[in-house]
Amino acid sequence: MNKPERFRVALLAALPDLANDPQRLSIFVEKGKLVATGTENAGWQYSYQLTAILQDFAGDMDGLAKAVIAWVAVEQPDMLKNPAQAERGIRFECELMTSELADVVIEIDLTEAIYANNDGTLNHPAEPPADPTSAWLWPTT
Repeated sequence: MNKPERFRVALLAALPDLANDPQRLSIFVEKGKLVATGTENAGWQYSYQLTAILQDFAGDMDGLAKAVIAWVAVEQPDMLKNPAQAERGIRFECELMTSELADVVIEIDLTEAIYANNDGTLNHPAEPPADPTSAWLWPTT
């Protein structure tokens, strides 16, 4: 599974305050399923909930939401194109610690397909760009 680490990298790139103290970001893979294709090439799909916990988050929730949605648009674009998935695929909870700090939990439903090549090597199709943030539209101010 590659998406959890790519999510971490993208959030740290998008949220400089969090990048200054990355220990405040924890990422878990939960409620996972492994679905075998049953085909000759012995492929499978990981299906899981990515859970990210941001402790003492002092940033803007709009900026966090924008970063999450932009990452999903690169990594799991099918979710945003399907209204039913878009409505339930990204969830969050906030515990307001003070007027300026919150603990934020983000849950994202993800899938990753794996295919075995004829020589037995594994293939992770449709790899995103090396810098997923390059596809994001950020203000230049």
